[in-house]
Amino acid sequence: MRRLFGFLVRWAGLLVVPGGVLWALSPIGATISETAFGTPNVFWKLFPAAPLLLLAGLVGLQLRQWGRSGLLQKVGFALALLGLVLVVAGDAGLYWLGLDDVYIMTAPAYRAFRFGLLLLGVGSILFGLAAPRDGALPTWGLLPFVIGSLCGLVAFAVDLGAFGTVLWMLFGLGWAWLGLSLAVNGFLSFWRVGRTARGGTVTEG
Repeated sequence: MRRLFGFLVRWAGLLVVPGGVLWALSPIGATISETAFGTPNVFWKLFPAAPLLLLAGLVGLQLRQWGRSGLLQKVGFALALLGLVLVVAGDAGLYWLGLDDVYIMTAPAYRAFRFGLLLLGVGSILFGLAAPRDGALPTWGLLPFVIGSLCGLVAFAVDLGAFGTVLWMLFGLGWAWLGLSLAVNGFLSFWRVGRTARGGTVTEG
């Protein structure tokens, strides 16, 4: 049981790949929903799947390097985690519970959604910038992730129309890239270990 838990913790970070891809494709999903159903709300009811996958993957990424991560990265992790929770809660309040139809003046669900996006953007940037360069996350995957997170923060903070949509998509792709870099790095490490083991066996023979 402990081995299974350790395996799940070790590779849960890969969930940011489907989460990031779904996030990047969300503007397309909203457009399809608008065309097929006359409203994007059908899609936005399903949108929480993306931040939930990112949330699970983020926890997995942080657990891989908890002992080596510094205070700044842990702060970034906490902000991004809280941001994802607020995004999910805000989306549910908007499109499932209809809270803002009842509390029109305060719009609690919309405010939670937008505030969650801002926290997620800031937290993602800190998480990537402060990640240990010799840690579990490959360095070559962190720079595109930080750039994508910065794009996302701009899109979340300012309404830039079509350009903002592109930045929104780059944010999701940054997360997907980070997860893919982790997978590639893990595969290369496994291949090197296997090659070294085979070389040692041949030498001993």
